[in-house]
Amino acid sequence: MRPGADLPALLQASARINATLDLDRVLEATLATMDELFGFRHSLVLLPDPDGRTLSVAAERGYGANVLGARVPFGTGTVGVAARRRRIVRVGSLSRHRAYAAAVRTEVARSAGADQLDDLPRLPGLPDVETQIAIPLVFGPSLVGVFAVESAEDKTFSEKDEHLAGLVGNLAASAVHNALLHRELGRANDGLRSENATLRNLRAEGVRPLGIEDIVGESKAVKGLRRLLRKVAATTSSTVLITGENGTGKDLAAKVIHSESSRASGPFMNITCSALPEALLESELFGHEKGAFTDARSQKKGLLELADGGTVFLDEIGEMSLVLQAKLLRFLEEKEFRRVGGTRDLRVDVRVLAATNRDLRREVREGRFREDLYYRLRVLPVEIPPLRERTGDVPVLVQMFARQFCAEFRKDPVSVSPEALARLEACPWPGNVRELRNAVERAVLLADGPALGPGDFDMISADEDRDAVVRLPPGGIEFEKLEKELVLLALERSGYNKSRAARLLHMDRDWLRYRMEKHGIHAPGKAGRPSE
Repeated sequence: MRPGADLPALLQASARINATLDLDRVLEATLATMDELFGFRHSLVLLPDPDGRTLSVAAERGYGANVLGARVPFGTGTVGVAARRRRIVRVGSLSRHRAYAAAVRTEVARSAGADQLDDLPRLPGLPDVETQIAIPLVFGPSLVGVFAVESAEDKTFSEKDEHLAGLVGNLAASAVHNALLHRELGRANDGLRSENATLRNLRAEGVRPLGIEDIVGESKAVKGLRRLLRKVAATTSSTVLITGENGTGKDLAAKVIHSESSRASGPFMNITCSALPEALLESELFGHEKGAFTDARSQKKGLLELADGGTVFLDEIGEMSLVLQAKLLRFLEEKEFRRVGGTRDLRVDVRVLAATNRDLRREVREGRFREDLYYRLRVLPVEIPPLRERTGDVPVLVQMFARQFCAEFRKDPVSVSPEALARLEACPWPGNVRELRNAVERAVLLADGPALGPGDFDMISADEDRDAVVRLPPGGIEFEKLEKELVLLALERSGYNKSRAARLLHMDRDWLRYRMEKHGIHAPGKAGRPSE
């Protein structure tokens, strides 16, 4: 670290890096801060790609725009190793390494085996690089990026420098995480506005919106659900709490309640409470005034204000912080709220629907959810039944999904054999309707003939699924221990990749991460966390 760069400099760095929610500006501030503190003239910030196997250069300093978009695989070079290990990696005296590697290649070439050697992995940039340093940007359990630097000098990087660089990296990781969430939320809001405009256009053209008939099934459970949804839709102001397991269709039920109500001509706005940190969620829900916080350059209306005359759907309400729960309760009771940084109460006419797959009564007992808000939301409770309780509905759903995917993939219509239907009915479907839909989608996409048989569902084994169901022993079972063992088993089978482990357990990745933190589970032998 340069002389004089002490605590005030770090505080200044924090203010600069966290002064905006614009991703490009956050990355540029990170590069500039590292340059000022450590003299890093040639540096990059790389962000993980959606495939989870590579990182791409998202910002550069000292190289030129031609390096933007360059990819580095996880585990390859200083960047890839830092990303995989979640530790700072520094390598010096690379000229000697290159000379040694060149000598080895010369010897191998003499034995006619040079074509078996891959190129030496390295960052795009300096041809005469002498030192490489890579700093992982980790936020909670997630890797959000890697800061990397090259130098033509054999720079020394002390333990103190490494510690301070790690602190700056933590600041940058938090800012990058929030900026990425802000970008995703902006895109989601754009999509919601587009969807609402499309619905209005469809109604104007006479196209039917979602309705009760879109709750498909003839089982007793589904018929009861349709009757309940009609009654709920007829009451246009009472709050509704929709509960049920993952994949049962809680979001569909919310859309049907809106479209079947007298509010159908108004907007339908939804937000997933677990997708944003508390400050961003508050801003998105209630809006903010200009200057309310550092990056609030203009006034912004929140979803409650945008949904005036319509419906707001709060998905995963059980993930909302206690502070925001109190503000939501005030709105539900008084029908008024204030934007963040505002001094004036705003009144809107909005119906609130909320959904969760958590046991909120247990959350109330354990102090994680407000009891008064629970009862305020649960004026009209709606429980969505799991697929295993919908006797006889699997064949109806399979036929419907098959028709939908044939049309989507522009394939000739296919039938489903009785043997295939019997096999599908025998499965317990822990992922419920969503899992069944995905199975039919795969089968239709890969099918060669005019009919789907049992062989088209080979990825599903009813016997294996039945074996996977836990039998409760006479003496009972320690559930917390069982849950931890299942999470560990899924992580080990997936190579500690959280996305694949979550799919094995038929749960959202956020739920898996919650259980990992709950049980203190980390990748074996690593100071960091499992990959995304």
